Amino acid sequence: MAAPIQLVVVLAIVFSSVQTIVQGHGYNVQPYKESYFDQFVDHFNFLSFGQQTFKQRVLTQDKWWKRGSGPIFFYTGNEGPIDEFWENTGFVFDIAPEFGALVIFAEHRFYGKSMPFPSDNFNIKNVGLLTIEQALADYAVLLTSLKKSLNATGCPVIAFGGSYGGMLSAYMRYKYPGIIAGSIASSAPIYLLDPYFPKTFFWKTVTKDFNDASSKCVARVRDAFSIMNATAAKGDFSTISSKFHLCNKLIDLVQYRHLLLWIRNAFGSLSMMDYPYPTDFLANLPAYPVKEACSYLMEEEDSVVGLSKAAGRLKNLQKYWRLSKEGVIITLRQLIIIKRRLTCINNENGHSNKFITSPQLY
Repeated sequence: MAAPIQLVVVLAIVFSSVQTIVQGHGYNVQPYKESYFDQFVDHFNFLSFGQQTFKQRVLTQDKWWKRGSGPIFFYTGNEGPIDEFWENTGFVFDIAPEFGALVIFAEHRFYGKSMPFPSDNFNIKNVGLLTIEQALADYAVLLTSLKKSLNATGCPVIAFGGSYGGMLSAYMRYKYPGIIAGSIASSAPIYLLDPYFPKTFFWKTVTKDFNDASSKCVARVRDAFSIMNATAAKGDFSTISSKFHLCNKLIDLVQYRHLLLWIRNAFGSLSMMDYPYPTDFLANLPAYPVKEACSYLMEEEDSVVGLSKAAGRLKNLQKYWRLSKEGVIITLRQLIIIKRRLTCINNENGHSNKFITSPQLY
């Protein structure tokens, strides 16, 4: 019987994380050394690609490291360019000096600059190499090689990660306990993979987040949706389009449902990005964006207009999605198509998300 996943949880660190991350974000983004590691394309079937390798992007900072004895803080890169995670993970850098740690961030295969097949990544034969198992093996091989070259074979490795990256950091501790001494997995949705775990958990948490910001906020959101649904049922899409300032007017229920999903995803993103300091990870957001969104809802006499302003707070996410500039309706169409594949980025990183989430995480 497989042993349970073992995580190292340091409560003192967890409870001090807000203050340390505030210092780390924006004001204390550390420079890094960028390098590329020759990584095997396929760790498990050498008949397919033999000894073929690709360049895996690695970011490091060693100015605090007690060389030869200090720990290695290893970030298990997730679904995006690794420099974006470097710039938004201040917690690791705030505690690295205290522990005399070497900091390493490794990019996930098929994301950012770590493309095994730069001109043909998503050929059906090639994309099959985008799996969690291959990514974990990448990190194991990388760490083993780096520890040897740095004369750090006795240095313990602590894995860090958030969201999908948090799942990877937990899996690394479970799969490679001889390499990973401990793991801190932040917001890792491991339990959501349990078929018996309630699938409404995420949206209940989002609702609680908005309710905590203002006890009347949730009621205003529900009121706005009720009014919109009644308006759409009468076929009055023009009124809804006007209140949301859509470039191209809604013409039917299909497009209206796309709008509802866009609003839903905006609220989910606001909740996930509800940090106590400004961020620019998914969008340029202020501190406590959920509280700000609720203020829009409460200040407007028309709850639908308030909903439009609250959801529209994420309008600059469009530059992150890199969607069409032809108008909001195009954006909504593309978004729903992408979301059906469980991703929100319409570029190579998005294609990677479509593949790795659909067959492996659901």
